[in-house]
Amino acid sequence: MTTTPTAPSSDAAPAQSATAVTPSSVLYKCEPKNWLFLPKFARKAVAWLTITGFSLTFFSPALFFVLLVPSLWKRYPWVQGSIATSLALSYLLPLREWKWFRTIGQLWYEVFDMHVNLSPEKIAQTLESNKDVQMILAMHPHGIVPYQAILWAAYCDQYFRGADGSALYGFGAAADAVGYVPFLRNVMGFLTAGSASYKPLKEGLTKHKVPAAGNRFVKNLFILPGGIAEIFLSKPGSHDIVFQNRKGLVRLAIETNSCLCPCYVFGGTDFFQNLATDDGWFAHFSRKFRLGVTIFWGQFGLPIPFTPKVTMVIGDHIPNPKLPENCTPEEKNAAVEELHAKFISEIQKLFDTYKAAAGYPDAKLHVV
Repeated sequence: MTTTPTAPSSDAAPAQSATAVTPSSVLYKCEPKNWLFLPKFARKAVAWLTITGFSLTFFSPALFFVLLVPSLWKRYPWVQGSIATSLALSYLLPLREWKWFRTIGQLWYEVFDMHVNLSPEKIAQTLESNKDVQMILAMHPHGIVPYQAILWAAYCDQYFRGADGSALYGFGAAADAVGYVPFLRNVMGFLTAGSASYKPLKEGLTKHKVPAAGNRFVKNLFILPGGIAEIFLSKPGSHDIVFQNRKGLVRLAIETNSCLCPCYVFGGTDFFQNLATDDGWFAHFSRKFRLGVTIFWGQFGLPIPFTPKVTMVIGDHIPNPKLPENCTPEEKNAAVEELHAKFISEIQKLFDTYKAAAGYPDAKLHVV
């Protein structure tokens, strides 16, 4: 694989360097434009602090058990008081987007050697087409800790900005349970992510307003449709996504006149080892008791991720099937089936086109 520099792009996209494998699978290296004023070692240090901090939010419910230990209140009252105050603030603070927070993910580009498949020209075309098309970016896989969601927020906010002020960044979605997890709920709020339930998603796409965005007009949706189910399929080297029997997002696209846009993240399952894999006893235990939990570990046996190369590949938006104005339920169901099959076909094509360039030449995508 050879690397050649490209000329600086237009205002629609900061400069990227191109890695050429074949003419149809060129990748572009992301640059942390907002953080280049820091020396590289400082960027890496801050990146690891924020990456580890994000990982630890998934363990934050354990703090409630810490507060229940009377002896700790006697020995470390200030520590316990600080924990209690932090938890209270997490639930009292309103869940609102924080635009600056999106730039944090730029620091992670260098840790994960992040590349994308969109050229500056393609980004400009996407921004232009988005003036007439509303999009739902559906990203796979979910992974255990979805670092790719933070990376997408940073990438979208940084690169998808036009000279005319146009921008692609819309709103996101997370499982309702996330809203009860201290600190993680705030991070999702900072990223304009709300409930992944059908009704609020439909309202966001039709009314163009979501609570986390305040008065900002939102248009496009970002979502990881594999959700919790893909956590149990996540292990290094796997390329399994859950979509075969998931048609709610497809129906949402049709009912809101939105176009689905497939996205796959190579490396998205390589951050951690996973105890609750699909064929493991812990996965069966979790499913039996309907628990979306697992035990995972990375470097040094800690919740510090491994550092795979992350390659995010984004496909073209898929036009919806044409339906008559007063379509019957049968016609709508047929359209859902058609679009669902088209999405699976397109993400498979996207995967096969870029897998060699991403470093997985022999990988096979499994849709379950």
